[in-house]
Amino acid sequence: MSSNTEIPAAPLFQGAHQPAFRAFAIRSLKTAGKRRAVTERVLRRTPFYALRRFDMAGHDRDAAPVLVVPPLSGHFPIILRDMVLSLLADRPVAVLDWCNVRHVAVGYGRFGFDSNIRAVADAILQIGPPVRVVALCQGGVPALAATADLAAQLPGSEPAALVLIAAPVDPLANPTPVVETIRERPLLWYRTVPISHVGRPHAGHRRMVYSAETQLAALQQYLSAAQDAGSELARKMRVDDGADPRHFPFRDLYTSVMDLDALHYAENIDRVFLSRQIAHGTLHFEGRRVQPNAIHRTALLTVEGASDAVAALGQTSAAHALCPEIPDRNRHSLIIPDCGHFALFHGATWRDTVYPAIAAQITG
Repeated sequence: MSSNTEIPAAPLFQGAHQPAFRAFAIRSLKTAGKRRAVTERVLRRTPFYALRRFDMAGHDRDAAPVLVVPPLSGHFPIILRDMVLSLLADRPVAVLDWCNVRHVAVGYGRFGFDSNIRAVADAILQIGPPVRVVALCQGGVPALAATADLAAQLPGSEPAALVLIAAPVDPLANPTPVVETIRERPLLWYRTVPISHVGRPHAGHRRMVYSAETQLAALQQYLSAAQDAGSELARKMRVDDGADPRHFPFRDLYTSVMDLDALHYAENIDRVFLSRQIAHGTLHFEGRRVQPNAIHRTALLTVEGASDAVAALGQTSAAHALCPEIPDRNRHSLIIPDCGHFALFHGATWRDTVYPAIAAQITG
């Protein structure tokens, strides 16, 4: 399947000088040989994110919506465009669309790890309890924490299903070179050395950030190493198997990056990778200890790529041991053979293998 949307050619957005948001530009979708109109509306807008909902004409009114939680890791949420297209063919889709904080004035305050969890929890509450949540990579721990907190504090409001894809729930379950590199430095380094402030004329001038320029340099270094190794990432750069490589080339999706609030950057490094708080049972949210064992109504599906060099086998499926109250019939662990990190959400492997397996678990 290719070229799912009819949109005019767009300029490439590669680089660090980016707008506040990258538009998904999904205006129609071809399913079962018929092209149907797609509408987009904003359910919630804050200085730090927009909760967008996409609906396709002809959707089954009883189909439960899906909330997509992208990682807040420097890429724009549009990197999950292939994922949104596949999900949208079957049901309404909402996306937490993170804002590039160089465009957010300092007067709006900081956006930390608790803010990330709160954004996910509020989105779940706004959409309603039939919602299914699909969280990728570093979006996984906030999604798991939000689900646990809702289950404990507002029973019945938690999502019907939680799908965690390549999420570092326990990075040391099977540490990759990426994890080992992160853990080589102390938290103080992450709070100071890679941090800078936004300059004029951006609305966020004086905000302390992990800048897009710094992120882009790291991504380019990673890409260079991947090309030398002939990895999945290098193959995607050579042969783009995305749904619309003409208008949304993978290289563009990978290399257009945003500023991250310095608070979230350091807290994410600490809570997820250094102190591994959710794995240890020490993660707190708004003063409460997060208790994954409170989750019992939500079905849990973990998805891992057998060749994932970012979040290796075992890091995501570690979530099952943290949620012992979920009945066995409602928990599933999926391993995709010969699959790296990026094919889990973009391209032919996502469309032909990963999504059909997820769809079987979120039906309803």
